[in-house]
Amino acid sequence: MPLPPEVAQVTERFLASIDRKSPGLVQGLYLHGSLGFGEYFAGSSDVDFVVILSARPGDADLDALAAAHAETRDAQPRPDFDGIHLIRSDLASPPAECPDVPYMFGGSFCRAGRFEVNPVTWHELARYGVTVRGPELTAGDVWADDAVLRAFSYDNLSSYWARVADALVAEPTAAAKPESAAWCVLGVSRLHHLLATGSMTSKSGAGRHALVAFGSQWQPIIHEALRARERPGATSAYADDTARRGRDTTAFTAMAIETSLAHTP
Repeated sequence: MPLPPEVAQVTERFLASIDRKSPGLVQGLYLHGSLGFGEYFAGSSDVDFVVILSARPGDADLDALAAAHAETRDAQPRPDFDGIHLIRSDLASPPAECPDVPYMFGGSFCRAGRFEVNPVTWHELARYGVTVRGPELTAGDVWADDAVLRAFSYDNLSSYWARVADALVAEPTAAAKPESAAWCVLGVSRLHHLLATGSMTSKSGAGRHALVAFGSQWQPIIHEALRARERPGATSAYADDTARRGRDTTAFTAMAIETSLAHTP
């Protein structure tokens, strides 16, 4: 299927810019995340990418990548164009064996780090990747191991998401924001879906899963999370009581983490 217009535009801008600055450096550009599941919401979705470089980048290559991303963002601030820059052999091995790599996140370019160097990125590429430039990825091109993915997801719940749950309690004003509902309710539900069913899904797919998987008392905050992601301009059922949205987001997140952790990796 064709890419959404603003996704096509941001990828074309980046490729045109880097090709001018360093011809031949970028051999492949693949998208993952919700786009791989056929899901994209203009104005709220990000574009998650993996760039394949012709070789491990030197200082001149890193300068060119930084300049191309800056030029792209200046011309088109939204959607966020976030991702990592690898060489092709990195994908064939477990992400734990991948060195630190250049990445782009939230409008900032970092010359080396481990942002998105994890089993989720590799599995999304292997099974749901969208090719913009380069050969289609085949089963042998990208490492995948379901047991490692489950273990990583389980650990993510007990580490990162447990800290998020504590932060929601400590910061009720932040918890009351609609974007907190979207991030937390759908994010934890996505991991529950993987541990409960063995398969990956999108954020909205996770919300639909949550409507069935959890009790009816949680449906208002799940619907609110879906609204905030899919229809941010629509009227919220929590418009007259945003503090209740924060309480419901906080309670759901804690409950869903505990329920998810009952599924051993």
